[in-house]
Amino acid sequence: MTVGKRRAVTIAAIMVAVIAATLSVWAVASRARTPAQRAAEAGPPPPSVLTAVVEEGPLSDGFVLEGRLSRQSRSSVQGPTVSGGRSVVTDLPVKRGGQVRNRQLVAVVSGRPLIALEGKFASYRDLRLGDEGPDIRQLRLALGLRGNGVYDRATAGKVARLYKDVGYPVPTDTAPAPTVPAPTASPALTAPPAAVLGGLLPMNEVVFLPALPATVVEVNAAVGDKGDQVLLTLASGGWQVVTTLSEDERAELGELPAGLDISISGGPAEGKAITLAGVKTVTSAEQNETTYEATFKIAVNSGEGLTEGMPMSVRVVLRESPREAVIVPVSALWTKPGGQVEVRLWSASGLTAVPVDVLFIVDGRAAVTGPAELTAGARVAVGSRNGGSVG
Repeated sequence: MTVGKRRAVTIAAIMVAVIAATLSVWAVASRARTPAQRAAEAGPPPPSVLTAVVEEGPLSDGFVLEGRLSRQSRSSVQGPTVSGGRSVVTDLPVKRGGQVRNRQLVAVVSGRPLIALEGKFASYRDLRLGDEGPDIRQLRLALGLRGNGVYDRATAGKVARLYKDVGYPVPTDTAPAPTVPAPTASPALTAPPAAVLGGLLPMNEVVFLPALPATVVEVNAAVGDKGDQVLLTLASGGWQVVTTLSEDERAELGELPAGLDISISGGPAEGKAITLAGVKTVTSAEQNETTYEATFKIAVNSGEGLTEGMPMSVRVVLRESPREAVIVPVSALWTKPGGQVEVRLWSASGLTAVPVDVLFIVDGRAAVTGPAELTAGARVAVGSRNGGSVG
């Protein structure tokens, strides 16, 4: 390397060292603070006002009860006894969760059908052509006929159709003999009465149920079991929610005013109106404790999406703020010596005190009405920091 080149390299190295030293000094100086500067930085932030956003209503005061969904009516399908043999379940064509409708086969006991019919009371005799009575009237209504209370040939025809529809042989019976023989008829030439299809309905082959269609909520027997026991448990009628109550909740429900807003909260029945049907005491002998059950009837025209046992919440609204009211934190309310309540509206130019009327307070929030500028989205003072003024 020549003398000139060595001199140039040396000068460049000196310049790099000078620049590095300068940067180091600057960095150290930038982090340096005088005692006065450090004291100022360690002090509290400047005074300021704490604010909250005004919310849109309504504000509700009430409570929520947890319960389960069920139907309003329960009934059982009792299997029949069998004369001259054993009563045995030989088929159960319906399953849990299925529907039972009027004129539907629900079980087979000892090889004979058990058919569901809609009616208010159980059958109590075998019914035959010519019989009369309230049970005949009930039968005719279930078969789609006028309820005139007479087992006539039209009734027999419907009974025959009933058995054919469920796939079993039709019972027959003979027509009753006329009470007065024809004057020209010779006893020796009188033919025996002809058998009439559907002229007999055995009481053990139908079960009358109070409300159909119904849902099978429990299958209580199996094929091969004794037939003269409860085979099925059905639920029918409207929907209801049954909730368990504490003593305080029971007392609160007992004091509810008429016309209160009660509705379903969540689920497929969200927002549906319901009514309190009653509260009853439930005593548990095993746990030696007393609880309470409240039953709420649901006003729905359709049970779509509803199932037995579904969890359901009941929302009871004791009071609710009107549409024109807004919601502010309780800490935003300031009471003047004369009793007038105010809030301090915040803006970039400062705070403005505006009068408000407090409707009610729930869980630290207040429903209030006030001037037009007190709208949802505005900010109100709720406190101050480090001596900030909100007065």
